Amino acid sequence: FLTLRWFSGELVQSCGHIIPESPVLALGSNFTALCVLNESCLDFGNIYASQIIWKIKNRVVPKEQYREINRTVSSVTFNDTSSLATPLTCNILADGQIEQNIYGITVTVGLPPEKPKNLSCIVHQVSKLTYPMNCTWNPGRHTFLDTHFRLKYRWLQENFPDCIPKDVNNSCTITEVQFFVNMKVWVEAANALGKAESDPLILDPIEIVKPLPPHNLSVNSGVLPTVLKLSWENRISAAVMKLKFNIRYRIMGDTNWMQVPPEDTASPRTSFSVQGLRPYTEYVFSIRCMKEDGVGYWSDWSEEKTGVTTEDKPSKGPPIWRIIDVSHSPPSWSVHLMWKALEPFEANGVILQYEVTVRAKSSLSSPPEKYSVNTTNLTLKMPNGTYEVTVVARNKVGASPPSVLLIPANNSKAPVKNVRTLPKDGKLWVGWTAPNSYVLKYVIEWCLVSNSSDCIIEWQNEPGNVQGTYLKGDIKPFKCYLITVYPLYADGQGSGQSVKAYLQQDRPSKGPTVQTKKVGKAEAVLTWNHLTVDEQNGFIRSYTIFYKTIDGNETAVTVDPSKTEYTLSSLASDTLYTVRMMAYTDEGGRSGPDFTFTTQKFEDIFMYGIDLWMTSDFA
Repeated sequence: FLTLRWFSGELVQSCGHIIPESPVLALGSNFTALCVLNESCLDFGNIYASQIIWKIKNRVVPKEQYREINRTVSSVTFNDTSSLATPLTCNILADGQIEQNIYGITVTVGLPPEKPKNLSCIVHQVSKLTYPMNCTWNPGRHTFLDTHFRLKYRWLQENFPDCIPKDVNNSCTITEVQFFVNMKVWVEAANALGKAESDPLILDPIEIVKPLPPHNLSVNSGVLPTVLKLSWENRISAAVMKLKFNIRYRIMGDTNWMQVPPEDTASPRTSFSVQGLRPYTEYVFSIRCMKEDGVGYWSDWSEEKTGVTTEDKPSKGPPIWRIIDVSHSPPSWSVHLMWKALEPFEANGVILQYEVTVRAKSSLSSPPEKYSVNTTNLTLKMPNGTYEVTVVARNKVGASPPSVLLIPANNSKAPVKNVRTLPKDGKLWVGWTAPNSYVLKYVIEWCLVSNSSDCIIEWQNEPGNVQGTYLKGDIKPFKCYLITVYPLYADGQGSGQSVKAYLQQDRPSKGPTVQTKKVGKAEAVLTWNHLTVDEQNGFIRSYTIFYKTIDGNETAVTVDPSKTEYTLSSLASDTLYTVRMMAYTDEGGRSGPDFTFTTQKFEDIFMYGIDLWMTSDFA
């Protein structure tokens, strides 16, 4: 700063000052500052107001914004404080045109606080006797100034100390509140440019409580296999608040929750019996609560507890099917009976054994054969004929309804038609055209066709009113499956209709290996073996034979995939040929190894004569 110094007293005096000193200004408003020179400096320093230069930081303010009021006072005006920065300095050109600073001030630009909006409060129960109230609000726009918020509250004529937020500007927690009285709550915002207040809330804190969830939840099985009884403790006194409840539950391992109808738990209680459950099933339970009249907030869900319903007798019999091995001498059958284990929700407990009954329909007077097994299959030797087989599953509570399978002496009923398949969404769909007669149900058999393993039968039942289904097994891509559909009637069954299918095709794993069967002067007979089913990776749609001489162009011939032999003709004599063969599926082809052969220089007359003699001799 430019100063005047008296050396005798070591007094230092500034040659001027700015009015106002360190102002706080509203963003976008007008502002005028005055630089006032001290009279004592005028003659000593030979300085006057006309020499004053105003600066923002180090940038000179345009002279159009200056005004010389008198020889000691210069003003500067800003029509919009948005352009202001700090510091604002008053400077002067002294003798020798040397610019010196007279004085500087800090200018703060900001906005007055807006009216806080969206004030809301919630009382969180944190223990049986502790109920702090947390209020939140929208503080409004950024003011660019130190803006202080206070949460104010009172009831009746009694005021309480303000709640001052810590490290935030949009929430504050009042540690203690009084229930059953109307409280006035509002927010005040203040900074150097003004104050603003929110609209007040008038509320009884009991109406905004979020209670603690019930605890010590226990789950016990009842007398009935479809009921579990829940008991719990509430952590808020009934004298303070009467509660209603939500109870949710799910099967263990399932992610989907079910809920007890809210109207069934809309009154104070500490226990409830959940009905309509599956027997012998583990369930997970959780519970929450809120004020009985629905005013306020739901608690969080309680900790989860599990319980298992008791066993009940199986709800249905196991699906049953058979594979028959026919022996022609003497006329008898080897019947492999097989059935599927019931799903847990059908078994309703631990299956202890299966009871199989076989009755010959041709001899109703003969007693039925009965067997008890703990496996899901049974092999029997029996004469050819018609039989009725029943299977029941038994647990410790009782037996399932019987599953019945009629094994006819022959498949004399109408079969299905037009069996077809379609891969879709990673699954294999099987469809068919139903017979005209009423079908009780369908059995779909399938097995993986492989040259390295047996065709192990899998199967499933489908209702008689459907004409298509997805296979329910582990169907693998690039593998061939043999699928057979049987219609079952009340008095017999139709013969099975089969189709081969792939879930997904790929190029063959290899191409055919071609060889020559016979080579002449102008032709060669090529032969090859079909690829094994494990090598095909799909349906072989065609073969292509490629052949060429050493320096000639390659020729391609397409061959029907059912063939294993082909004759190349119009070949050049005494010439080396290279031949290879490709096999194609719907997804592309793969080539086999190259094979070479040389055509004969002359026709083999001797062999031709033998062939002709043998042909005439046996004609």
